[in-house]
Amino acid sequence: GYSCAFRAAGLGLRVAMVEDDKVGGTCLHRGCIPTKALLHAADLMDEFRGADEFGLIATEPDYDWAKVLQFKDGVVGRMYKGLSGLVKKRKVELVAGRGTLVDASKVAVQTDEGERVLTGDRGVVLATGSYARDLPFINADGDKVHNSDHGLVASDVPASVIVVGGNYIGLEFASIFRSFGAEVTVVEMLPKIAPAEDDDISEALLKLLERRGIKFHVGASLTEAHVTDAGVEANIEKDGNADVLKADRMFVAIGRAPRSEGMGFEEAGIKIEKGFVVVDPGFRTNVDGVFALGDLITVPEANWPHPQLAHVAFIEGIKLAESLAGRQTTPVDYRNIPHIIYCQPEVAAVGLSESKAREEGREVVTARYPFSANARALMLGGGQGFVKTVAEKDGTVLGVHIVGPRASDIITEAQLATSWEAYPAELAELIHPHPTLSEALGETFLGLEGKPLHG
Repeated sequence: GYSCAFRAAGLGLRVAMVEDDKVGGTCLHRGCIPTKALLHAADLMDEFRGADEFGLIATEPDYDWAKVLQFKDGVVGRMYKGLSGLVKKRKVELVAGRGTLVDASKVAVQTDEGERVLTGDRGVVLATGSYARDLPFINADGDKVHNSDHGLVASDVPASVIVVGGNYIGLEFASIFRSFGAEVTVVEMLPKIAPAEDDDISEALLKLLERRGIKFHVGASLTEAHVTDAGVEANIEKDGNADVLKADRMFVAIGRAPRSEGMGFEEAGIKIEKGFVVVDPGFRTNVDGVFALGDLITVPEANWPHPQLAHVAFIEGIKLAESLAGRQTTPVDYRNIPHIIYCQPEVAAVGLSESKAREEGREVVTARYPFSANARALMLGGGQGFVKTVAEKDGTVLGVHIVGPRASDIITEAQLATSWEAYPAELAELIHPHPTLSEALGETFLGLEGKPLHG
């Protein structure tokens, strides 16, 4: 929402932004930023534990959880202060209160001073985001059953935890819990963890996380769960076999639902499917003058799942603002959006997986390069994981998939390759500085071109 407001104001439009909580939304206050701050502290715990590998003498690390939370809150606070300053600098009018869509051009806002009606002659933009889903048979109450909101403010780290869901949020919190000493068990109903990733990446990630001591039940359904005096008990079923898991706490990470109820959307005639507001590639709803973006939307014409990611919402907001200001824009290419799982080790990918490319009928070739052969990765400790690049035979690079150290820092180069439909021959001409992690990516380009250097 704020990316759309900022860009629209920069293009000379008069903008009001309605917010009933804090500017920045889920990402800043309950998602990306605080989670990654905790993950950084968790990574430091692991580095301290492995200090002897570098010839350093250190005792078993301990932590003060209250100060860890204080560090996390400090990062969020600084970002929030900066963002609030930008709202004023960009001359966006912030209207504090809960908004309800009245019609195609009007929003009623319940403020502390009473109701205020805003009118937008260029349109109304819905960017109400999402919330953590609950299990059908037990609600996350913040006591013994947590979701990601609770996990960011919990007063302690449990001695043991059952994580329900083996995708982004579940794996990131499983990584945090394990780094701070918890016994962690992950239950994932699909046949693999990180289900959206390339099969080779998911398989490798599972083994690396198991090596860290995280336990997994993959392809298992959670059929029931209840709170006990000692903690939580969960009934799971796999291949007809039942089992009972016990832990001090349960952490539910089964995805995020769009926040579309109770704000007048359906009453105004907005088309909604499974809670998501349906839009076209230009973010237009079925009601003329009403637009939507971010976690709230589904884009059927894109023929690709809409990612619930902050950087996706950023580019959507910018493009929508430019369109409202009368500028020509191109649709977002959702196939080429980089995504990252910030567990330890990290996972990052962009473009098509090998299996997805084959499903589309493409004849593909792949190249892999292990971080165990990369000097920089070895310096960082262990050289776990690899880079895998997928290309069409005699064609362009289709996808790049990474599991390993600081994967998040080197995926953007890969997006240039997939978005610009670059050929391995062109990419093999790039010179990667030595020694860097990015060399592993370059080695896959060289490998696809048939002239590997170190592979």
